[in-house]
Amino acid sequence: MSNVWTPLLPVAMVGTARQSVSASWSGQVGEMISQTLDRASDAPTGVLRVAGILCICGLAGAQGLVETAPLPKAAPDDVLPAVQDGTLLALIDWAFRDGPARLHHEVCVALSVAGYRLPVRLLPLSLDLGRRSVALRSALLPILGNRGLWLAAQRDDWRYATGVSTEGTGEAIWTDGNIEQRRAFLASERAEHPQAARERLMQALAELSANERADLVTVLAHELTLDDEPLLDALRADRSKEVRVEALNLLLRLPGAAHPQRAMARMAMQVIKERVLLHQRWVVEAPTAMGDDWKVDNLDAPRPPHESLGDRAWWLYQMARQVPLPWWTEHTGMEANELLKWAQGTDWHEALVRAWRDVLMATADPAWCEAFLSQWPQTKLRDDPASVLALLPRERREQHWMRHLRDASEAPLQVLVPQMLGACAAGDTLSAPLSKALAHVLQQRAASQTLSNDQHLRWYLPDLVCVLDHSVLRQIDQWPRHVDEAASFSTTMHAVTQIVATRLALQQLTTSMTP
Repeated sequence: MSNVWTPLLPVAMVGTARQSVSASWSGQVGEMISQTLDRASDAPTGVLRVAGILCICGLAGAQGLVETAPLPKAAPDDVLPAVQDGTLLALIDWAFRDGPARLHHEVCVALSVAGYRLPVRLLPLSLDLGRRSVALRSALLPILGNRGLWLAAQRDDWRYATGVSTEGTGEAIWTDGNIEQRRAFLASERAEHPQAARERLMQALAELSANERADLVTVLAHELTLDDEPLLDALRADRSKEVRVEALNLLLRLPGAAHPQRAMARMAMQVIKERVLLHQRWVVEAPTAMGDDWKVDNLDAPRPPHESLGDRAWWLYQMARQVPLPWWTEHTGMEANELLKWAQGTDWHEALVRAWRDVLMATADPAWCEAFLSQWPQTKLRDDPASVLALLPRERREQHWMRHLRDASEAPLQVLVPQMLGACAAGDTLSAPLSKALAHVLQQRAASQTLSNDQHLRWYLPDLVCVLDHSVLRQIDQWPRHVDEAASFSTTMHAVTQIVATRLALQQLTTSMTP
């Protein structure tokens, strides 16, 4: 079917030298086009003017689709006041558009603590942020207000916010809430009534997707006891690998449960003491074949095609992956750091270290964390120690960084800063002493211009400013600048300045609400 652009196609294909524009349009539009062609200084100009007329007239005469569905009910009135301060609004607008994700979270939490909601004009932007970041949603929902929740219901990709009103309580949250709200409700019930929460989860498992089951099972980590063993044991046979892994990780925290007991007995047959001349030493041997009882304990997984471990090492890794870490010290009499050194002298170093690391991530044993961190280069693990650092209590974690900050040559900032960021969850900040020491080092580098030339460290700078303690933020504003600094560094420092201003304004907002 032809349209208004059809007469122009021959001219566009072959050019005005070979094809002229014919006056093929009727009505007043056709008359205007004829007059335009007559007045044009040359043929190409006439074609361009005709195209302009058709475009403008097309936009003016466009009609939208006819909506037959009834209009949604009007949004209910908001109870919470909206932010009115113009300076703060401009900072929040910048933070949501150009700031790092950590700053998004801090904005949401600060507004919620102060009892404010977002203004209407920022609702679409904030809902888009929540669409892209699941981690932001729990902090974002309380400041959307009733209009924000109403708006979220009008688009499919914003419906994550409409499971239930943020003021909903009790069973309504569990039956109608989104996954974040249901997890929070289950965690709250678990803290007060562990048995009731476990039974609620058991009854809902058949209706949940694999992702939801894996997500909600983690709630059992709170108030975990042997009473949870039957449920966890049943989940080891779940059709989802993620659910099976979560169940096994929780069972590792219950050394008295039947499954860990079987795993420890199985491993005891592989870790034995042998006599060499007048001395005795511990040796470990990988299994030479799969056991008949392995399948029941999820030990029959085939070795992945690109796995660096051989078959025997892969079997040993699976076995050790199911053994609680305290068993190794009790069985051998060696401490965690001694065991890591011992593993280096065996033929199965990688299998043992990888298994211990996996168990550590599930159980967060402080002694093993310290041992891994002290010997990380020797462990030959492929990942970064930040994941292990995150398991330590904050005080011990920061002691580790302070030691290295005193000697930047031992662990340069390019290594320490990613560790700090990796260990700080959304909303976490570094302590005032560590922040002060870090800001001092950064200020020295800014003065010597090594900071502006360090592209790797500069990449992390906006995120780092988000986790520094508020007491050092004004110090950052006083960093020396240089007239010959690169444009990319100037852009980074502009972002840093905006982050500092936003965080200070949010601090003032929440402080003013404190009685």
